[in-house]
Amino acid sequence: MQSPEKSFLSHILRYVGVGLVSGSIVHAGTLGGGSLKYILLIFMGIIAFIIGTLMEHTQKFDKHLLSFIIISVIVSIGTGMVSGGTQHYLDDPLFGAMIVPFGLFIGYTAFLIRDFKETVSFKRILVALIGALILWGGLYQIAHQVPALENHHSNQGDHH
Repeated sequence: MQSPEKSFLSHILRYVGVGLVSGSIVHAGTLGGGSLKYILLIFMGIIAFIIGTLMEHTQKFDKHLLSFIIISVIVSIGTGMVSGGTQHYLDDPLFGAMIVPFGLFIGYTAFLIRDFKETVSFKRILVALIGALILWGGLYQIAHQVPALENHHSNQGDHH
């Protein structure tokens, strides 16, 4: 059994890692000029997530743990896309319309592979893909009906 401090550090690294991924994915797509910064933050988030995951697992590092971590990173990227795309949908509706359903699809597919491997089937993946495409179509239509807001980062020198 882990100490409360080690368990909390593992938890915070995993969730901050996902948060960095989610914020950085959406900001790399919605903010011009600062993409390199956000790409670096994505990698920092992935590293934090991996370290937190390694701390959580007590078994020795082997190919099974490596594949679990890789799939978990993909789940976290998909989750980050859904979270960031939802939070910033009105900042850039067309970008949000793309990353929310794509994030749901890749997050769900990776989650199935990681936690429900025995249920993975072509039919299940196809239904998820069709669902993501339908959601993308709906969000894309809505995106054309709502104006993009001036995003909360556009006035860097203006602090409200």
